[in-house]
Amino acid sequence: MGETKTLISVCIAFCFATCSLAQQKQIKDTTQAIIDSVGKVEINTERGAYFNGKGIPLTEIITASEFKKAACCTLSESFELNNTVEISNADGVSGIKQVEMLGLAGKYVLMSRESIPSINGLASLNGLSNIPGPMVSEVHIAKGAGSVILGADGLTGALNYNLKADINDPKIFLNIYSNHQARSEFNLIHKHSISKNALNHIYLHSGGQYRSSDMGGDGLADMPISQRFFLGDHLQVQGKKSEKQLGFMGYADRKKGGALTPGSVTELSTDPKSFHFDLNENHAEVYGKLGIFLSEDQNRSIGNIFQVSSHSLDGVLNSLKNRNYKGQEDRFFYTSLYQTPSKNGQHTKSGISYSGIHLTETLSDNMGLDWKMDGWQHALGVFTEYTVEKPILSSVIGLRYDYNTTFGFYATPRILLKWAISKTQRLNFQGGMARRTAYFMSENLPSLINGRRFVSNNIANNSWIPQEKAWNYGLSYKKDLLIAGYPATIVCDVFETQFLSQVVSDRDESPTRVLIHSVSGDQAGKTRNAQIQISGYFSRRFTFKLGYRWVDSRLWLDSQFMQQALQSVHRGLLVLQYKTRNRWYFDGMCQTNSPKRLPFYSSVSHRNHSGYSPWYTIVNLQIRKEFGKQFEAYIGGENLGNVTQHNPVVNWENPESNSFDGGYAWGPTNGFTLYLGIRLSLNK
Repeated sequence: MGETKTLISVCIAFCFATCSLAQQKQIKDTTQAIIDSVGKVEINTERGAYFNGKGIPLTEIITASEFKKAACCTLSESFELNNTVEISNADGVSGIKQVEMLGLAGKYVLMSRESIPSINGLASLNGLSNIPGPMVSEVHIAKGAGSVILGADGLTGALNYNLKADINDPKIFLNIYSNHQARSEFNLIHKHSISKNALNHIYLHSGGQYRSSDMGGDGLADMPISQRFFLGDHLQVQGKKSEKQLGFMGYADRKKGGALTPGSVTELSTDPKSFHFDLNENHAEVYGKLGIFLSEDQNRSIGNIFQVSSHSLDGVLNSLKNRNYKGQEDRFFYTSLYQTPSKNGQHTKSGISYSGIHLTETLSDNMGLDWKMDGWQHALGVFTEYTVEKPILSSVIGLRYDYNTTFGFYATPRILLKWAISKTQRLNFQGGMARRTAYFMSENLPSLINGRRFVSNNIANNSWIPQEKAWNYGLSYKKDLLIAGYPATIVCDVFETQFLSQVVSDRDESPTRVLIHSVSGDQAGKTRNAQIQISGYFSRRFTFKLGYRWVDSRLWLDSQFMQQALQSVHRGLLVLQYKTRNRWYFDGMCQTNSPKRLPFYSSVSHRNHSGYSPWYTIVNLQIRKEFGKQFEAYIGGENLGNVTQHNPVVNWENPESNSFDGGYAWGPTNGFTLYLGIRLSLNK
């Protein structure tokens, strides 16, 4: 507790000290000077990632320009330049990318596409990895428990992404990527103007990893062989009294990995007696929006959103244990929202929502495991959000009340306060409760691509596990300032998530089994997070971002509270970009991670075991050239220091044993990557 208070105090003190120092250096540091300078600089540079200073919530916005700095490839891999959303390997075998925010897994983030709940349930494990990054126009990130409109989910925040669907988009957009490790990506967007008010976008993606490697020399593929397809269509019609959207999207993802052919470092073994896994994922959905304006100024409106989706996830997790998983989820979602006109800075948003879920799952192996789930869950909710927006003090108060056929009635309150200290400074406080239904089988699949036994103390077949519930509250500070005559922004925040009930995957209780169980009360976990970031300009063409993140996430593991495994307590990030007059871009990123605690793997009690990863630093560099407005080419290198974790699989020599485990990936497993690509934008 003392360490937490000290770190928080240091972060806040550093923020104010930096602001004061910068102000002392500026002779003409006035509010208007900052505003004027920002406007001048933005004429000559692309706006990548920034914090939206308008409105009451403090939202971080990542644009397509920022994604270009990290060219590869899926949405989950597009956050390398971000300290709020972190990406890491879920294990050393499957290639699944684990998303993390405020020190907790991405399953606790409410993820949506254009305000339609999108990545949840069975899709939450690998959903962001199936969205092509080059097809995304913007991502909005809000920390903490946010709006009640989209649901009671979102224990640590909300992430909303938009596909490229603007009228100013090129008629044809093409992106082709390839790297020296046999990975390639192809993305195509076609825009078609059906009429003056109707616009349609078609999305096509294909990509995959076509050859593996064995940097550690353990005979196991560092990356699975994979193939992914994505297809989507988005139609929007703009009228004077209504707005309409209709679309569909679907994707298929195939992963296969395991033992390599003896004597080869690229080909997977076909020997049925060797270890292998394969995972197949399919998703299809239809969605629509209908907005009706009830007044000419469009301040009074009714919005309707629906979504129908089907998601399947199945495969062999461990061929030697005959561990097989199969999951199917069908969903229907509908919400209707009524917004009143703003009077004296006050307005309300109220509505109803319904969601229906049918889930079937099976998980079995030759060690006695035979889990089954076949059940429905219906939820009907009403919500209201009251907003008061004033020049100095503003607030958003939300309340949601749901009836769930499995969990009964429950309420989720939320509050957001904004204090506009000045035109260049703001302070936000927010707090609220959130809850979610845990998909304990699918969410822990990476922990089961091993030889461990899967056990539970309080989970029964064909029964929903108790919901996870938590309070989240935090404080955020933002200031715009001038540093050496150029605009900059400093943002710092502290957040805490206190669980009331939680589903825990315990790998520390034993080296030969995974214990999944639900805890509550004094055994529920707590996570604290502090972050500071300074971004701005060294010159008109030279931008920077410098950030630091600290997290303390404690879970009930092996009958005691322990730091969450495979998580860096400290993380630093530096991002630089320089642009020349003739449109050459030089992008650099340096990311430093502190040691991560490794799960218990010794036969000796882990209380005497100090298994930690080393400090490691990742450096990326990219060079990009724009040839007019239609064509650009890029080349880059990731992990220039060739940081490689050798043997991320424990007891890899004996894949038949119960202690064989690939869940010890603390860093990169495939070393340095060289890539190149092109982008083409055609308007004719």
